Parts: sequence; C-alpha cells; structure tokens
Amino acid sequence: MRLDPKYFNTFLAVVAVVAALFIAYFTVSSQLDKRSEFKERIVQQDSLQTVTWPLVESSESISIADFSDRFVLLHFWSNWSERSVEAHRQLAKLKREYGGRLTVIAAAVGLRREEALSYASEHGFPFYHVAGSRLFSAFQIPGVPAYLLYAPEGRLEFVLTGSMDEVQFDSLRTIMDGKPK
Repeated sequence: MRLDPKYFNTFLAVVAVVAALFIAYFTVSSQLDKRSEFKERIVQQDSLQTVTWPLVESSESISIADFSDRFVLLHFWSNWSERSVEAHRQLAKLKREYGGRLTVIAAAVGLRREEALSYASEHGFPFYHVAGSRLFSAFQIPGVPAYLLYAPEGRLEFVLTGSMDEVQFDSLRTIMDGKPK
C-alpha cells in the first residue's frame, strides 16, 4: 500500500489527532484509577489517624487520634492551587458552623515552613496548620486538594480528592449532623 504524497500531510494530521486522543484518554483514566486506588487503600489501612503531624506554628505535633471526641477534617492543600486556597474559606465557614464538634487540620504540601507560617498568619483560619509534604508522599495521595473526614470514634467517613463543591460540603454536613452531638 502506497500513500499518495499529496495526502501525506493529511494522514499525519489524522494520526497526530488520534494519538493525542489516546494520550488524553489514558492520562485521565490513569488519574481516576489512582484516585480510586487511593480511596480503597486509605480506608483499608487508615494509619493516617495515628501519625504525628508537626505543627507549623510551633515545635509541637498533633495526631488525628488526639481529637477522638470530635470530627476531624484533614485537608491536604498547597498555595499554588487556587482551589485549595478557596477551599480554606469554605472550611473556615464550616468550622464556624460546627464549632467544637469539628477540628480542621490543614496539611501544607510543597511549602517551606516559613511559607506555610506566613500563609497561616496572613489568613488567620481557625485550623491546625501542619507540615504535610512528607506524609502526602508517603501515603501516595493523588493530588491537592484532598479531604478526609474522621468521625469522633476515629472511623474514616469521607474521602475526596479534587475540588469540593457545595454538594460535597452538604455531604459533610449530613455526615456530621447524623452523628450524636
């Protein structure tokens, strides 16, 4: 089979488009698989609650298990992700709404301690700001932002990677409202 030279450029363009579509499909598919695998793995092992998280504001550390009398929302974020920064505004609103029934731990990913401290001071969100890069890598979390909600008894109730919309915030409220106050 010979290709007529006058159709060669068209042929190359079609091949390039098909190749680009395959690459896009498998990239998206791979990301979805990673997120799904992460959710399954984190629910099964769930050792994040016993790990210590170094606070950005001091030399102390905390763990999710320290807050066994309330819900704990662990939020992996980074300041380069506009979705993460906007999420903090929503999480601060949620924290005000639930007061002492909810603790938010904001785990900074990819930030130096000084950057995270500056961000925490500038915005004054009612969260525990912790260094999260090491554990983000260790637990192979597939991206930021990522959210994990633990019930007062320590059971993982909610996992989301990617941005959270109002429907997901309503899901958090439903989970927290369904538990004894």
